[in-house]
Amino acid sequence: MRRDATFVFVGLILGLSIHFLLSEFVFSPVITAVFSPEGGQKIIDFIDTAEETIDIEIYVISSRDVIEALERAKARGVSIRIIIERNTLGTKNQEIYRELASKGFNVRYASDTYKLTHSKFILVDGKAVLVGSHNLSNSALTKNREASVIIRDRGSVEEFLYVFETDWLLAY
Repeated sequence: MRRDATFVFVGLILGLSIHFLLSEFVFSPVITAVFSPEGGQKIIDFIDTAEETIDIEIYVISSRDVIEALERAKARGVSIRIIIERNTLGTKNQEIYRELASKGFNVRYASDTYKLTHSKFILVDGKAVLVGSHNLSNSALTKNREASVIIRDRGSVEEFLYVFETDWLLAY
């Protein structure tokens, strides 16, 4: 009887240890903070990590560095879909929309279902999402105080993918 209790105790300790190690080092979410102006390059680097897909839902795109990173990704064979807001101040988004479309990017205007699509997120390879206050503008990356996070967590990324897919179907 005492020997059985020892095996149960050792098994319990071993099981808890394995659970802890897996949850802490294998399955736990990884969150990386991105602040601008100091860390604006991290957003470009994040885009540059894409191997298969990039899905962007953003209020404003105007950064040449971002557009160049998207062009590099496209040249690598990455599938890219972009939703941008049409109803912004000025005409910059319409100009960027036309430029991206003329270069063969799959770009759509956000649906009028919402007053504005003020979302700011980038999904890379369906495995990570950058979300926060950053627009994809030069000011947001290099001048403004912006705060975003890169999340590598399956459940969170799946929620963003679901929203993106829904909004993509509504976009035009």
